[in-house]
Amino acid sequence: MKLKFIENCEQSRRHHAVSAPVKEHLESHTHQAEFCKDEGVVGQEISEGMHLMPYVMWLIFPFIIRRLTAKYNAKPITLVGVVSVAVMTFSVHDLVLKHQPSARFVSENTLEDEVPTHKYIVEPDYKVIVNNTKSNYTLSVSKDNSSVLDGRPITHVGFLKVHKAASTTTQAIFLRFGWRRNLTFVLPPEYNKFGYPNIISLNESVTKYNTLPPPPGKSFDILCHHVVYGKHEWGRVLPSYSAIVGTVREPFSLFKSILNYFQPGTIQKIERFDKDPIRRFLVTPTKYDSKNPRLSFLNNRLAFEYGVDPKIITSRNVTAFNDYLHNVLDIQFKVVILAKRFDEGLVMVKRKLNWTLNDILYAIKNVRNVKKPDRFKVTDDLKDMHREFARFDYLLYEFFEAKFIRQTYEEGPSFQREVEHFKKTREMVEKYCHTKGDKKPFKVAESDFNQEFEVTKYDCDLMHKGEIMFTQMIRKEQYRSATWGVKKAS
Repeated sequence: MKLKFIENCEQSRRHHAVSAPVKEHLESHTHQAEFCKDEGVVGQEISEGMHLMPYVMWLIFPFIIRRLTAKYNAKPITLVGVVSVAVMTFSVHDLVLKHQPSARFVSENTLEDEVPTHKYIVEPDYKVIVNNTKSNYTLSVSKDNSSVLDGRPITHVGFLKVHKAASTTTQAIFLRFGWRRNLTFVLPPEYNKFGYPNIISLNESVTKYNTLPPPPGKSFDILCHHVVYGKHEWGRVLPSYSAIVGTVREPFSLFKSILNYFQPGTIQKIERFDKDPIRRFLVTPTKYDSKNPRLSFLNNRLAFEYGVDPKIITSRNVTAFNDYLHNVLDIQFKVVILAKRFDEGLVMVKRKLNWTLNDILYAIKNVRNVKKPDRFKVTDDLKDMHREFARFDYLLYEFFEAKFIRQTYEEGPSFQREVEHFKKTREMVEKYCHTKGDKKPFKVAESDFNQEFEVTKYDCDLMHKGEIMFTQMIRKEQYRSATWGVKKAS
């Protein structure tokens, strides 16, 4: 078997860990590798012929014994020893070849100067991905030792839709991606206790009661509607090798946005007797807010939606929180997008999920009218008080902020160039989408980061379609029925 690995030369500084089973599997086969050189990409093969030599020797072993015994009148036991030494020699030679793979494996703590040309990004099902900025190539190594090299995107995706963290805009990208490829979405019952057909749950993870079963003969591909994250719960509806993506927003900014978007009843009650309700609330938040984080949009909401156990939040157990953060979230989430670096986050999604530039185009959604004055004034001097109250939100955000910075560095200098290219392309597409009358497709030229593609007015409609309308369109396609919000004829 020959395995082929391709990587863009500009990304030679990136490196990732390889699990032992995958390393063992890959090293047990001959590789056909491609190396970056000044004149381009060239191939190198290591012959597999020597791997078969020991087996050939054993097949002809009896014949050799008879001939040598007859010719030299030697004892068979002596000849057995001679031939065994020969076979062992070939086996050792074979072993040496096996452990001289064409690409080295490195660990996460490899020094930058030691980083080799080829790296392997390993997913739970032994999928190995080698990234290329323009058109990625995926080498899937399955558990039954089969492999295939292709350029397909990752289509099994779980997106954690966090409130007020650029999540509606991001969700629209996943909706459009799945719709264009006829993928199957995890959806809630159309009529549920939350009153909207696009909400799975606001206070728990996926259950058999708050989600519909997949259509007959199908399995789920994408989960991207409001629901609390849970590793095991999400694993019941998505394959174990699904890519998990989330968004985060700086907690104090998130706090102000939630206050003025949802205008919580808790704060409104305080407002009746105090002209500075936010300060009064933060002095003793547990006096006014629910002690159960499941029922609060103010009490470490970011951490709760990322699946942190409410008991950890109420007990202020930082040790248990860090254990969950490092041993679950850090491992499970492939990309966590920072709301303040949104375009960079989408380019990271493109690279990590093997998507195209067309896949991550978007129209801004669900942004509060900045001309409308805030009902609740939140001054900067309250930030320290809020940090103490929402400690786990800050710990989670700062962890993923640092991780994202590391990821962008590991992508190399081409990453920022691609971000700038993406921003300019998106601006041109947005302008095209708002140009009335011109029905001709908008052509995006080929670049170092994308092949040539076209954007149509239909694509524009999908990008600007509202969440509930898009959800109902998908529901109608999957389940042949979508009646929520449809006015009945009188």
